[in-house]
Amino acid sequence: MRRVLLLVAVVALTTGAALLPRPAAPQEPDFDGGALIDDLAGAEGSVWYCPWMNAGAARDSYLMLAAEPNVQVEVTLPSPIPNENADRASFTLTGPGADPLEVASIVRRGDAPGFVEFDDGPAAVSAVVTSDTALTGDRCSASVPKLWHLPGGTTRPDHTTILRLFNPFPEPAKVSVTGASEFGEVGLIGLTSIDVGGRSWVDINLNEIVPLLEDLSLTVSSEEGLVIPAIVVATARDEATWPGVGLSTTWEFPVVRQTGLVPTLAISNPGDVAADVEIDVYTGDGAVPAARVVTIPAGRPMRIPIDDLADRFFAVRVRSSAPVAAVVIAEDEAPALAEEATDEQASDVATARIAGTVGAAEPALRWLLPGPGGVRTATSTVWVLNTQSEAVTVSVQPLGAEPPAADKIVVEPGTVRRVVLSQESGVAGYLLSAGTPISAAWSVESGDGVAFVAGVSIDD
Repeated sequence: MRRVLLLVAVVALTTGAALLPRPAAPQEPDFDGGALIDDLAGAEGSVWYCPWMNAGAARDSYLMLAAEPNVQVEVTLPSPIPNENADRASFTLTGPGADPLEVASIVRRGDAPGFVEFDDGPAAVSAVVTSDTALTGDRCSASVPKLWHLPGGTTRPDHTTILRLFNPFPEPAKVSVTGASEFGEVGLIGLTSIDVGGRSWVDINLNEIVPLLEDLSLTVSSEEGLVIPAIVVATARDEATWPGVGLSTTWEFPVVRQTGLVPTLAISNPGDVAADVEIDVYTGDGAVPAARVVTIPAGRPMRIPIDDLADRFFAVRVRSSAPVAAVVIAEDEAPALAEEATDEQASDVATARIAGTVGAAEPALRWLLPGPGGVRTATSTVWVLNTQSEAVTVSVQPLGAEPPAADKIVVEPGTVRRVVLSQESGVAGYLLSAGTPISAAWSVESGDGVAFVAGVSIDD
């Protein structure tokens, strides 16, 4: 079992080393009006923040890097030891290309959140963590707003939910965390005006503070400075992680189900009016508009079962009358919850696989997928969703060391297409281009573990 965490890893101020410049103060977005957190790869240089990584005796982590042009890359991993310099690596990534950088090649000390700087773009980063049983990861974050939403937590006995607050900047930050559950507003004692030192992080075990909640949605707001949050939901065997998001009236999820997993949608409505939500389903054969319709009360989250909406793999689009935050969570069905479960089946509850990911607020013409093929011992799958009314031809360009030539696939209108990747040597990412907007994501599966990873849209 993971140790129960409630700790602060303090500042690692790097004397004599180059520091990440603090970004210009972002404009205060009106999140009540549905502002988005724009994580996309633009044509200029960018910085990507990866809160959840670990390189130690039991785990390995990989920074999945991908870029279209040639780029200079600098990786910085702040130290948890006071007054100790951050660990760094600098190199060139030849574009278009992708590279899985093992965090242990820089430092091996356990928890290792960090950030990646590119001097040009489009370029993007995903983070993947592996162990003998677990496989987890999602895209990293490129934006730094003052308000984040993290739906999909749970503190029921067979799961542990950890909130990580990562401050990659030299200046200290002060943040507050609020929550809502199926019962309404949740009192999170001790989570007001939390100090997060510069170049440090804080881990908060929510099970200790608000146990026995089926559905827990969090909001992280910065009073001073800025932080990058991530949520981790773990069983005894596997874990899932995803970054904070903004609010939108639409969300597209190209990856929803992997073999043997039962998916649900976790949607949070932090507004002061109820949200009428329609869930459109897209299979390999066609679309089912408004396959499920629900109303989410103001100020509450809701977990919506969607496994029964299709027989095989499928994608979903969320359409809401009010701005909401949403994630997809898929996990092994817990046989112990059934009355007929045997003692042997009951023991499986604590060893379930779990995956989760954020969606895309809108489709785009081009997508960068850092990571597919980069976990050499696992099987990767690329998922392409076409919610448009016409078929689209998509160019699928593998990225990496001596990758194969680009291929073209046709995605019929109102369908999702999956591309199961052979483990070609050197492939560690993909660049997708289409004539009409699409959404894209990828998944990775290895025996006991599974992870869903959102794609990064490209802004030209």
